[in-house]
Amino acid sequence: MSELKEILVIGGTGAQGMPVVKAESGRYRVRVLTRSPEASRAQELAALQNVTLIQGAQDNQKDLHRAFQGVYGAWVNTDGFTLGEKDELYYGIRAYEIARAEGVQHYIWAAIEYALKIADWKEKYHCGHMDTKGRIGDLILAQGQEGMKSSLLTTGPYMEMLMDGMFVPREQPDGSFWWVNPAKDGKIPLISLQDVGVYSLWLFDNLSESAGLNLEVTTDHVSFTDIARIFTEVTGKQGVHKSVPFEQYAPLTEPYPGAYVNWGLGPNAPRDDSIMTWRENFSAWWNYWGEGITKPRDLGLLDRIHPGRIKSLAEWMRRSGYDGRPRSVLKLVEDWNKKHSDKAITYGHGG
Repeated sequence: MSELKEILVIGGTGAQGMPVVKAESGRYRVRVLTRSPEASRAQELAALQNVTLIQGAQDNQKDLHRAFQGVYGAWVNTDGFTLGEKDELYYGIRAYEIARAEGVQHYIWAAIEYALKIADWKEKYHCGHMDTKGRIGDLILAQGQEGMKSSLLTTGPYMEMLMDGMFVPREQPDGSFWWVNPAKDGKIPLISLQDVGVYSLWLFDNLSESAGLNLEVTTDHVSFTDIARIFTEVTGKQGVHKSVPFEQYAPLTEPYPGAYVNWGLGPNAPRDDSIMTWRENFSAWWNYWGEGITKPRDLGLLDRIHPGRIKSLAEWMRRSGYDGRPRSVLKLVEDWNKKHSDKAITYGHGG
C-alpha cells in the first residue's frame, strides 16, 4: 500500500475546519496547525486516524514555513475575527507565498464572497472579514496554475449559525421563536458544515477539474421569512421573522459595547484604523446578505460532486434535530465564554 499524501490544515479546530479534517483524514495524512494542542477541539482531532498536531500560529512566518514543509497539499482558513482585516490580508498572502516556497502542490483557500466587488464597490457593502478573504482568493487564482495548483472553497453563512451566531432566534414566553434582525427579502446561500468536508475532499481528489476552480457551495437559498416558515413546518413551533433597522438590532447583539470586529481579543487589544468596529462590519454584512446581493450557485455541479448532500433547510433541521435553541458551534464564542464565564456570549460570531 502506497504511503498517504499529507495535507496541512490551518484553521482545523474551527467550525468549518473540523469537518474538513474529519473528511480528509480517511484518505490523507492530516497535519493540523494549532496554537493550543492541549485544547479540547485539538485533542478531538488528534484522536482521529492519520491526524497529527503541530503547534504554531497562523500569524508567525517561521511557524508557517515549518507547517508547510514536506506536505503535498494545504487547506487554509485564517481567522479574520482574531487577526483583523489588515493582518489577515498580509498573513493570508504570506501563507500562499510560503506554501509555494515550500513546494506544496495543491493549495485550497477557504474563501468568502468579495462583497464590495460583487456589489459594485458601494461602501455600504464593505464587510471587512468577507472582503479580505475575497481579495486573497482573487490574488491566488490570478497567479495561475503553474508550479502549484490552487482552488477556492467559497462558503456563505453556516446553517449551524441558527444554533450559535448571527441567526439564533429568541424564544418567547408563549413558546414561539422570533428572528429579529435587519434582513430584508434576500435569499441567503446557507451551507451545512457537515457537507463542507466532502467538498474539500473532492477538490483534493479531483485535481484535473479543481485546479483554478472557485467552488461556491450552498445547501439552500432562503430568506428569513422562509427560515421562520420552514421552522414552523418542521418543528410545529411558531416561527416569526421581524425585520428591524440595524440601529435597533445592534445594541441587542453586539458582544459588548463598542466592540471591534476582532472582539474576541477583548476591548483593550491594540488596534488601528484598519480594524472595523463590530457595528461597521456587520452593518455591511446584513446589507449584503439581507438584500440578496449574492450570486446564484451551480446546484447541478454541487449535486454531481456530492450526490448525498443535504439539499434543503428543512432536511438539515430534521437531521440535526433543530429546535431553535442555542448549541455550541463557533470556536470564537466558545473560547470567549471559557475565558469570561461571567460575561458569556450566546449571540456571537466566528469560525
